[in-house]
Amino acid sequence: MNEILNVLPWGKLRHNKIDCLLFILFLLISLWLFPHQEKAWGQEKDFVVKKIDLSQYGTSASIAQDPKSEQLAIGFNNCNLIFLDNSLNWKDELFLKDCKRFFRARYGNLEGKSLLISSIYTGSSVLSNSQAKYDIPLHKAAVTDSLIIQDYLLSSSDDGTVQISRIIDLSPPQVNTLKLYESIGVARNLAFFRAPNAEVDKVAVSYDSGEITIFTIDRNTLRNPVQPTTFRNINSRVNTFKFTPDGSKLLIGYFTGELVEIDLISGASRTLFKVDSWLNALDINSQNLVAIADDQGFVRIISLATGKVVEEHQISSTGINAIIFTNDQTILAADAAGIVYQGKLMGGH
Repeated sequence: MNEILNVLPWGKLRHNKIDCLLFILFLLISLWLFPHQEKAWGQEKDFVVKKIDLSQYGTSASIAQDPKSEQLAIGFNNCNLIFLDNSLNWKDELFLKDCKRFFRARYGNLEGKSLLISSIYTGSSVLSNSQAKYDIPLHKAAVTDSLIIQDYLLSSSDDGTVQISRIIDLSPPQVNTLKLYESIGVARNLAFFRAPNAEVDKVAVSYDSGEITIFTIDRNTLRNPVQPTTFRNINSRVNTFKFTPDGSKLLIGYFTGELVEIDLISGASRTLFKVDSWLNALDINSQNLVAIADDQGFVRIISLATGKVVEEHQISSTGINAIIFTNDQTILAADAAGIVYQGKLMGGH
């Protein structure tokens, strides 16, 4: 210890016993404290790594990602769409005129062209890209969701119907439309599963009554529709749902807070989790991790294999309205105040 004190500027402290004892005590406390402090810092890694303030556009409604370009589209209830690149840099914006209220946007591919499909209150699906925008009237009531599959445009509506349309021309719009299904209440959301190189796809529609109906879609569906299969597990509005990556199950988020898994082969169901508020949005990655978002600002990551919550973070003081995995370890969430959050999973799942 004498050698240590000799090389310090204040080495003369060795002649003062009290000061020397205090200095030694300081060194011992430092050696004990710093390793523990470094470990604590390592454990306190933040889930949210980036935040974007888009509150000037009001309440967010949906997030979509183009699978090819990885461009992101953030949709807002007031009919604005904001486009970001995968690094969350600003790219463009689009205002949907005469839409009154925006519900959801999805990316799709029509005859080889990548398009964003937006569902709006005035009964249309709006197809757009960087070059043009096409308003396709489909329903007399609000279009709550729409998507492109097998070059068909499918749409759900406030009037309880699901329609399938073959687009003959975009400008001016001409479509050949068939009512595929109708039930009681609002047809609120669509979900789809497309297997690689498959000729038949699955599409599901959910209702405010809790009904979920699943169709098979192929090139002949418009001429020869197939009888669908219906499930009703909980008499509560379905706020969000999605097929698992292999298409064998549906994950369903209810207004009453339940996250339910339905096995589409056996018909068996199980409740994976329940929140104490509305369950607003969910997504699932290729590792069977489910991200759910609720009306109290929580994001939870649940293992589909174990049914256990592996991460839980309250990232907002208001409800989270949309959430997606942009890759297996990164989520993007948007809240009711118009704030967009990028979160990184802690890893090891």
